Amino acid sequence: MLRAAVLGVMCVTTAVSADPPAVPAATDLEKVQGYWKPLQCESEGTSMMPTDIMKQLTVVFDKNEYYMYFKDSKTDKDGKPIVLRLALANVALDAATTPKTITFEFAEGPLKGKKRHGIYELSGNQLKLCYGPAEKPKPTKFESPANSGYFLETWARQQK
Repeated sequence: MLRAAVLGVMCVTTAVSADPPAVPAATDLEKVQGYWKPLQCESEGTSMMPTDIMKQLTVVFDKNEYYMYFKDSKTDKDGKPIVLRLALANVALDAATTPKTITFEFAEGPLKGKKRHGIYELSGNQLKLCYGPAEKPKPTKFESPANSGYFLETWARQQK
């Protein structure tokens, strides 16, 4: 009887002193959720737009959807800023590859029905992307040389 009691206490002690279950690490898709502003946008080695225009762009990751908005400098008849949705895409990230890969499937905007694929790097509050048409080879470096069809972008996380 004493032996059974000692074993029971040992089992309870072991169960109580066991480490709590580990909290699963956030996936990269969870980490990119939210609002992003461009720091750099180039296509085939050339800047795509001046800094003042870049300030009007915002990208939002909402679950597996990617939205791009442009806040016009003009206002509507009520004095509210005009915000245009330029694109909507489904996005998939694969953190298991080296480098990590991203795929966009555009559902709205000028690229509707098109796919883009590339690589990404998430470092703190910055997201670096290099991508191009799915018909071309996926980039392997963060470069957008002339005639490559690649875009190179760096985004900074924003508060809502």
